[in-house]
Amino acid sequence: MIIPIVFSWWLFIPMALFFVYATKLPYEVILAGFFLDSLYYFGDGFFFEHLLTIFSLVLIALALFLSKMIYWRKII
Repeated sequence: MIIPIVFSWWLFIPMALFFVYATKLPYEVILAGFFLDSLYYFGDGFFFEHLLTIFSLVLIALALFLSKMIYWRKII
């Protein structure tokens, strides 16, 4: 969570994708997205105010959906 704060918000997206792939269902990504939404301003409106939180919720929902269809190997 410190790396996206120091460098920029866009680094959160590939790190979240890797984290979900590595650990299957990391719910901590939602908290990190919520925290980074409070630090960065993306615009007005519900969607833009909570952009990273919504991205992490969709990512977790997709991982839950795919966990029943794909055999996840534990790589790390």
